[in-house]
Amino acid sequence: MTEGVRGWPQVEPASADDPRLAPYRGVRDADLRGRDGLCCIETARVVRRFLAGWARAVRDGRTAWFGCEPVSVLCDERTLPTLAADLDRVPGVQVFVARDAAEVTALSGYDLHSGALAIARRLPEPGIEALAAAEGTVAACDGIVHTDNLGAIFRNAASFGAAGVLLSPHSSDPLLRKTIRVSMGRTFAVPWARAARWPEDLRELRERHGFRIVAAEDAPGAVDVADVPPGGRTLLVFGAEGAGVSREVLALADCVARIPMSTLGGALADDPPSLNVAVASAVMLHRLSKIAPG
Repeated sequence: MTEGVRGWPQVEPASADDPRLAPYRGVRDADLRGRDGLCCIETARVVRRFLAGWARAVRDGRTAWFGCEPVSVLCDERTLPTLAADLDRVPGVQVFVARDAAEVTALSGYDLHSGALAIARRLPEPGIEALAAAEGTVAACDGIVHTDNLGAIFRNAASFGAAGVLLSPHSSDPLLRKTIRVSMGRTFAVPWARAARWPEDLRELRERHGFRIVAAEDAPGAVDVADVPPGGRTLLVFGAEGAGVSREVLALADCVARIPMSTLGGALADDPPSLNVAVASAVMLHRLSKIAPG
C-alpha cells in the first residue's frame, strides 16, 4: 500500500489523528466552501472522473473553467487499484489509503462514498469569457438553486453534447458535493461559467459573440421546441422550479420555446401537466444540441 501507484511514493496509510485528513471528517459543504475554500468529491466513479477531467484540463490548458484543483484522495485498499491509472496522470496529489470501506466511513463520518473521496481546492469561478468562444448550445440556469436539478442539468449537458453551462449570479454552487454526485462527475467534463450581471451578460454574449437566446418556458406565444432550428450558438435558458424563467430574460429572448404536453390523465385547467426542469432540460438539450459522434 505504501509503495505508491506505479512507483509513485505519495501513497500512505490513513491515520485517524492525521491533521491532513481534517477536511474529510464530518464533511459539511458550508465549512469546506466558506471556511477552507475546498470542496469534496464522493464515490469512486466520480473521483475517477474528477482526476481524469483535471488531467485533460491541464493537458489542454483549460483549467480556468474547471473550478477546483485536486489536493488529496482518501480511499480503501480495494478501491486503490481502480484509481491507479488516473492518479498516475495527476502527480502531486496525496493519497491516503484505509484498510476497508468501514474505516473510510469512520474517518469521514458517513458511508456514501463507495470506497473513495477526494478533496479539491477551489479556484476563482470562471466568468462569461470562459464560454464566449463556445460553439453550440449552452445551458443557462436562471436562478436554479436545487442541487439535484443543477447536477442533472450538468449530466444532461454532457449527455447531449452541450458546449457549456452558464450560471446566473443566484444559481447554486456547482461544486457542492451532492451536485457533483448527481451530475455523475459531469461538472468536471462540461465547461461552465458564472455570470456577474443578469441578464446583461446574456445580452453581451448575444451582441458581442453571436449567441441567440432561447428561453425554455410555457408562456404565451411560446413555440414548440421541435420548431426551433437546432445548431448555431445558442443560450438555452432554464428557470427555477415554480418561478420559471425571469421576466427580464423572457423580454430579452430571441425565442421562447415550450415542450407540448398531453392533456390525458385528467389534468385540470388550473393544474396543467409540466416537467421538472431536470427532465425538461434533457428534452430540450437533446433537441437543440449537437451530439458528438462516439
